[in-house]
Amino acid sequence: MRFKLYLRPLRDRQPLLFNYQYPLQSWLYGLLRQADEAYATFLHQTGYSPAQSTKSFKHFTFSSLHIPRMDRIRPGDTYMTIRSEICTVVLSFYVEEAAEHFIVGLFQDQRLSLYNHEHQADFVVERVETLPTDTTWMGTTTATFRTLSPMIVADKHNGLDQYLRPDDEAFAGLFALNLVDKYRSIAPNALPEMDAHLAERLVRFRLLTEPERLKVRKMKVKENKDAETKVVGYHNFQFELTAPAELLEVGYLGGFGRFSSMGNGCCEVMGSG
Repeated sequence: MRFKLYLRPLRDRQPLLFNYQYPLQSWLYGLLRQADEAYATFLHQTGYSPAQSTKSFKHFTFSSLHIPRMDRIRPGDTYMTIRSEICTVVLSFYVEEAAEHFIVGLFQDQRLSLYNHEHQADFVVERVETLPTDTTWMGTTTATFRTLSPMIVADKHNGLDQYLRPDDEAFAGLFALNLVDKYRSIAPNALPEMDAHLAERLVRFRLLTEPERLKVRKMKVKENKDAETKVVGYHNFQFELTAPAELLEVGYLGGFGRFSSMGNGCCEVMGSG
């Protein structure tokens, strides 16, 4: 299930921090907690895990904020100055239980503050739109997607994450493995445990955008906390996936790649074949 929130800024020229994904995620958890505290706690602290794995997934994501108008960003700025026009964000959920609790009425007229110790931007949810379920590609095995937020795929070297560009030769296999693990976390007996090479046989990724058009975005996870981590994602690209339809649906609704619940890997369907 997917929603689009229409956010009205409460003041003109508000400073919006670049790293707004983390406070936006926290706001979503807070709303979910109003609907079902036990389920919100499960998502936040545990999540869904594949069998015999320490990985866990939340199975929801959200797009980057669509901001119609802002002042020009200058070198050294730590925020963007938004102008008083409606901003929008797409919320996407795979797990049916989450969709049941995130009802439209829960969002309507809610206040949203995105802030850190330096900057704060305040909004009110002016309108909630339930997006129609795209069934034109359901059941197909090949679909084309476009990123609505950065996508994060990483490889480990000496215990450290190395964040990969979509045109990196290792990207497709690790992308496929992440998608397989996400599906295994909700259907543990459907697929066996596999490595990136085997996963790439099941999920075939093909970049459709010229590498020079890729855009990079650096983000902080748990900003200003002891566990703060810096991650790197890429966006502004289209890609083709060939995979079982069930896996395509998991990625489309729950997010592709890592850190999806922090607003990464949200995509829209461009076509199928």
